[in-house]
Amino acid sequence: MMSVLKVMFSNNSKVPDSQVFIGFVGGSSLKVTNLKDSSAIGPLDNGGEDYPIAGNWYTLIDLSAGVGITSFSGRIYVAYGTPWVVQLKGYEPAQALPDLNLFLRYDKMEITFTGGEYDVANLTSIDYWSIPMSLSTFFNGNPVQTIQGLIGDTTAQQVFDQLNALTTPPVSGLTGPGGVNGTPIPALVPGEYEQYDDKSPVPGTTFARIIGPSSYPPINPPPGAIPVMPYDLFSEYLDYLYETFGPQTQAGAVVPNLGKGVIALIAGNFAGVGYYDEKEKVIKVPPSGPEAKQTYSLKATIDADKDITLSGSASSVGAFTMLFKYADLTNPSGIYGGNAPFYFNGSSNPMAPPNDVYGWVCGDLFSGINIGAVGSSTKLNGSTVMVGSTESSEWFKIPTNDFFSVLQPNRKNYNQWAATLSKLSQAYNFAYTDRFAPVFVSLNPATTDTLKVDLLDATVNMKGGQ
Repeated sequence: MMSVLKVMFSNNSKVPDSQVFIGFVGGSSLKVTNLKDSSAIGPLDNGGEDYPIAGNWYTLIDLSAGVGITSFSGRIYVAYGTPWVVQLKGYEPAQALPDLNLFLRYDKMEITFTGGEYDVANLTSIDYWSIPMSLSTFFNGNPVQTIQGLIGDTTAQQVFDQLNALTTPPVSGLTGPGGVNGTPIPALVPGEYEQYDDKSPVPGTTFARIIGPSSYPPINPPPGAIPVMPYDLFSEYLDYLYETFGPQTQAGAVVPNLGKGVIALIAGNFAGVGYYDEKEKVIKVPPSGPEAKQTYSLKATIDADKDITLSGSASSVGAFTMLFKYADLTNPSGIYGGNAPFYFNGSSNPMAPPNDVYGWVCGDLFSGINIGAVGSSTKLNGSTVMVGSTESSEWFKIPTNDFFSVLQPNRKNYNQWAATLSKLSQAYNFAYTDRFAPVFVSLNPATTDTLKVDLLDATVNMKGGQ
């Protein structure tokens, strides 16, 4: 018998049920039923050739009894007031002009449900922050897990104020086609946005979202695109790593094991990439190659161009090098997005981090920079060992309260967006949050039969910021 996950929506947002819209974005796996009338729920993009289309949006009145999911891997979007319009096949809104939906208020959660033991759901605030929500699971009416969109007594206004302060005024120092004077504008939408041209949307008057740093278009090569990144670029962090541990420095002078070019030790265990064996009906991992279970040990070095190279080996694939260029690291998708491309074994063609041991070691490096562990001279909890001198696998054992400013107390060498959100919400705050903290609720049918999506008080006064 096929498992069915019941999903309920609880509205504490102070937005009327008739003005709360739900849309399901995913592939052909969407098999969802409206429990109110047993009708099939359609994907938000219901196909066709005549775009733009309104799409399949459902109000909370339509979904008052919830939905039943037998198969779905994708995102559940929530929109307040006016839902976004599907512009083309496979469309999801972009955080840039001239996207016609830029000034609408929407947010999302992510879900994978196949009826298997590894099914999960999570909240994410990596791309932007807009609508606070929480996820709770139940089994036979008993609570199982909760992921809090607002921790404790945190309010939406507090999140707004603290995130808005990160780019008010902008701190990137970039120039380009951003605001009216060609410079970046704060990440608040609509904020200081003006209509870009007669085909672009007219800015609204109410809060839509605050755009996260990884959602901005590339800044390299200049002049980049609209809007211009207003956040810190990690350039000062890379400057610090070069000046403190670059090739011209003495090994161990500031942090043991670092210096003379070495900025970090990337080492640990890779669990492998599982695949489903149809014949044996079990999850297996390849016995060899980049997707196999293996250990790895590399050094991260920085050069005069502030490019970073990983060099070393993994037990199944052998020796290799990975070069990350400064321009790619400082692009929004680079360190912030955890997706900086690399040049493998001296190749002239870059490649994106794949889902294998090479992508895993990228995650170690990017995570360490995001939380401030790379080059950290901090000693935690009475330890005599500096965090930066340890192998990267040790960073994932550090309590989350000891990230960011604790690891870099004298400078803001860390992801300030993630640092702010980590104290206010249990949603993903950067690409590798799950390496450090529980951000998923399990949807294993053996232990969970109901998922409740709580839409929290969404009241935000744009003029009430600090």
